[in-house]
Amino acid sequence: MALRLQGIGLSGTISPFLGNLSRLRVLDLSNNKLEGQIPPSLGNCFALRRLNLSFNSLSSAIPPAMGNLSKLVVLSIRKNNISGTIPPSFADLATVTVFSIASNYVHGQIPPWLGNLTALKDLNVEDNMMSGHVPPALSKLTNLRFLFLGTNNLQGLIPPVLFNMSSLERFDFESNQLSGSLPQDIGSTLPNLKEFSLFYNKFKGQIPSSLSNISSLERIVLHGNRFHGRIPSNIGQNGCLTVFVLGKNELQATESRDWDFLTSLANCSSLSTVDLQLNNLSGILPNSISNLSQKLETLQVGGNQIAGHIPTGIGRYYKLTVLEFADNLFTGTIPSDIGKLSNLRNLFLFQNRYHGEIPLSLGNMSQLNKLILSNNNLEGSIPATFGNLTELISLDLSSNLLSGQIPEEVMSISSLAVFLNLSNNLLDGPITPHVGQLVNLAIMDLSSNKLSSAIPNTLGSCIELQFLYLQGNLLHGQIPKEFMALRGLEELDLSNNNLSGPVPEFLESFQLLKNLNLSFNQLSGPVPDTGIFSNASIVSLTSNGMLCGGPVFFHFPACPYLAPDKLARHKLIHILVFTVVGAFILLGVCIATCCYINKSRGDARQGQENIPEMFQRISYTELHSATDSFSVENLVGRGSFGSVYKGTFGSGANLITAAVKVLDVQRQGATRSFMSECNALKRIRHRKLVKVITVCDSLDHSGSQFKALVLEFIPNGSLDKWLHPSTEGEFQTPSLMQRLNIALDVAEALEYLHHHIDPPIVHCDVKPSNILLDDNMVAHLGDFGLAPGMLFPSYSTFSVIA
Repeated sequence: MALRLQGIGLSGTISPFLGNLSRLRVLDLSNNKLEGQIPPSLGNCFALRRLNLSFNSLSSAIPPAMGNLSKLVVLSIRKNNISGTIPPSFADLATVTVFSIASNYVHGQIPPWLGNLTALKDLNVEDNMMSGHVPPALSKLTNLRFLFLGTNNLQGLIPPVLFNMSSLERFDFESNQLSGSLPQDIGSTLPNLKEFSLFYNKFKGQIPSSLSNISSLERIVLHGNRFHGRIPSNIGQNGCLTVFVLGKNELQATESRDWDFLTSLANCSSLSTVDLQLNNLSGILPNSISNLSQKLETLQVGGNQIAGHIPTGIGRYYKLTVLEFADNLFTGTIPSDIGKLSNLRNLFLFQNRYHGEIPLSLGNMSQLNKLILSNNNLEGSIPATFGNLTELISLDLSSNLLSGQIPEEVMSISSLAVFLNLSNNLLDGPITPHVGQLVNLAIMDLSSNKLSSAIPNTLGSCIELQFLYLQGNLLHGQIPKEFMALRGLEELDLSNNNLSGPVPEFLESFQLLKNLNLSFNQLSGPVPDTGIFSNASIVSLTSNGMLCGGPVFFHFPACPYLAPDKLARHKLIHILVFTVVGAFILLGVCIATCCYINKSRGDARQGQENIPEMFQRISYTELHSATDSFSVENLVGRGSFGSVYKGTFGSGANLITAAVKVLDVQRQGATRSFMSECNALKRIRHRKLVKVITVCDSLDHSGSQFKALVLEFIPNGSLDKWLHPSTEGEFQTPSLMQRLNIALDVAEALEYLHHHIDPPIVHCDVKPSNILLDDNMVAHLGDFGLAPGMLFPSYSTFSVIA
């Protein structure tokens, strides 16, 4: 007699009247929605041979009366909410072959009497709350094929006798606190093993090479232990491996022969998973990594010290879904044939040394979910082909050297839901209004770039945003009122921009906001004083334009009071004043332009170039990075108004070295000297004068005024240190011919300043320390001042440190 009601949506409790079915041999109520306890009356079904109550919501302890089912062959109550311990009465189930209580809340120790149930072939108590030690008595189960004790709280050593259970096919002790080492002869004592899983335990020692002797072995899963030494070179010689997971151990590879196991794995024609991440593997990744089975779906080698290039043959793994080479020492470019991996879901190449451009072919991987290329030296623009990645949920290209504008195609990937991180690059231009299509995005980080223009109003459509970082750019205009819709924000950082206008009052009511940083902008007007603004630890408003009011801890001045009628009149006056002033400014610009055109047409001098009125500015952050935080190692000169540092800008073919002249703005006259040199430099260009590259007039990280000139770097330093070296033999004294050429070079520079600049510039401080020599000992005159009668005095001189 059988009652099979599996998978038909039954709900409620199991009727105790089933216990009256004394001739019932099979009861299968699996895959339903049953709840409540198992009726003790089922223990009266003495003829029962198969009892399957798995995949329900049954609770309470297992009734001891079920130990009366002396003819039971199969007992499965897995995947319920059963608690309590394994009843001692189960020791009488002498005929049971399948005993499965997996995925419940059963606790206590594994009873040693289970070893007396010698008919057992399948013992499964995984995913419970079992504790204590593994009983050696289990070794008496000579017919056992499947032993599942994983995901419990078991500790101590695996009894050595368990490794002699030659009938075992699946040996699963994963996710416990077991320790010890593996017997080196395991390959001969467990000859029928198909699955060997010990991941997330505390095993140590070497991986036995005898595992390769098990002809039936398909799965080796040893992730998350403390195994060390080399991976056995013949580990894949049986040709049957499908899963090879050794990640998060202490395995080593230093020489090329230590990678021979990859050649062995090439024998495994059905290999689908290779996980070697988070070990101590080093050396050059061999090309044999691209000779594995074409059925490969997961390849992970991240978190090691592996060098070399990504082999181009990676593109042949057409079934690959996870490719993870992150956090290594890989160099070279990203091979374009990665774009052939049309089934790839996750591509992790971050924290390496890749350079060059991002291949356009990556846009062909239409199934991609996560693309992480951060912390490399990638250059060029972000490929517009990324717009084809319609399944993408996470994109991280941060901390590279990417430039150009953010493609609108990227800002239109509406599937982005976790994060978009493009921070710490050289991206410029406006943020496209298409950003409003990222309606599912939780984290957006565009900080530390050169983004300009106003923040687009459409950003207010990204209502799922929790974290928004736009700091460290060149954004201007007001904070959009459309931000009112972003009430899920937990962090908002708009600091270090050129934003103006008021602090939005609607931010007061953002109850989830834990960090609001609007510092280092040009905001003005009253500061709200309720809601989040009443918490000094949440809000930062330092170094803004003309803020007033707000809580006392901000230390802003009180806002001027205007009566309502006066306020309207005040606004009208402001409008009229700004209109009149604007008209005069426009008229002045027109007059100045006409004068400039007439002057240019009348200029008869030959060989003089049209120099731009203003040099393109560079940010403090870029100078800070280029000089390694203005380190002493990069200090090459010091003077009364500041210091000179050696700076390195760009990378690869675009790498340049420049001199960064930083003013001490606290010194009297320093600011005027800065203006003096800027006004002089913008009008000159001569090969024998030190060339200006750019200027910086900004705020440093502490909010203090910062002024600097970026000049051509002259590698051989000043003439002074060649004539008067500080140490014996440091520099070879210039020959008579070299001195004559240097004098001619200086004369040529002075002749240009005196006779080819209008008005002329008189240097006023020509001396050896202001004459710099390049690689060919050609002299370049630097630190020049202005002729008498000009508005600003000459710039102070610098003494080069030998």
